[in-house]
Amino acid sequence: MRKPHLLDSIIVGGGPAGLAVAHTFQQAGLSCRVLEQGALAWHIAQYPTFMRFFSTNQNLEIAGFPLGNTEEKPSRQEYLLYLTNFVRYHRLPVETHSPVTEVRREEDGTFTVTVEREGRPPERRRARTVVVAVGAWDAPRKLDVPGADLPKVRYRYTEAHEYVGKRVLVVGGRNSAVETALILWRAGAEVSLSYRRTEFSGRGLKYWLRPDIENRIANREIRGFLGSHVRRIGWEEVELELEDGRREIIENDFVLPMLGYDPPVGFLRSLGIELEEETNRPVHDPETLESNVAGLFVAGVITYGNVSGHVFIENSRHHGELILPRLRRILAEAKTQPARSG
Repeated sequence: MRKPHLLDSIIVGGGPAGLAVAHTFQQAGLSCRVLEQGALAWHIAQYPTFMRFFSTNQNLEIAGFPLGNTEEKPSRQEYLLYLTNFVRYHRLPVETHSPVTEVRREEDGTFTVTVEREGRPPERRRARTVVVAVGAWDAPRKLDVPGADLPKVRYRYTEAHEYVGKRVLVVGGRNSAVETALILWRAGAEVSLSYRRTEFSGRGLKYWLRPDIENRIANREIRGFLGSHVRRIGWEEVELELEDGRREIIENDFVLPMLGYDPPVGFLRSLGIELEEETNRPVHDPETLESNVAGLFVAGVITYGNVSGHVFIENSRHHGELILPRLRRILAEAKTQPARSG
């Protein structure tokens, strides 16, 4: 069987970081291909339907390509359209609905990447280097309590309509949890909020959300259980443990734990990438983003593992520029030692 064409690089992940890396490589005259598991920017496509970004247009633009919406901060829909236009304008080689199931480093130092689409035989791509820019959205952090897997427990929030008139407990105290609680309350849900800390921290919370949620709780429009933990979830109730050790049972129809997401630990380890024990941060050179596996790079939010609040679109859009010099050296070395044809 004839081997597929050998690319300079394959980028796994078609979000803003992966697309920015692909643009950098393409502008440098290198051959590359982006493999995205779902639709373009699949993780952003799964954000809440009417979400608006915290960052301004300018901070979300890639390679100077203008984000031309009229509002200062784009919505989810506007940013997805922007990324679509970015790919089309620059003619970036992106394969959507192409989940990567294996990345294998061959004896000659090249990589074989396996794509498995549902109902189709595996397909293979080859490259001298691979950049993993998969993000962290596929593994929401879950509650470890009885009833945490009941159908009423939803680990993703999309929009409020389903919850109008229902008793909803939101779990968490950072951006996603607080914003979800406020949206649900304004839509007409009966909202409670359980947060393990006794007060909301400025870090990890948009500055305009803190006074809003604190006022809603003070006015008893949202029931706030600060310093509490969920201990049990039943079909019609939830049991909370309060800071003083008391237990309180509240009537409930839905539970929305908004606790963040973990990086794809299993996938990263399957590639041979070592992870720091506590943070799940991939071991890599901060100057080149090359992992402990030669020729295998990381980019985007996964460079910090499960430490949130450090890497965003606005600072990961430059990761391709960090990778490029090292990638060029790898390609130059390969010219003197070409890959074996097998």
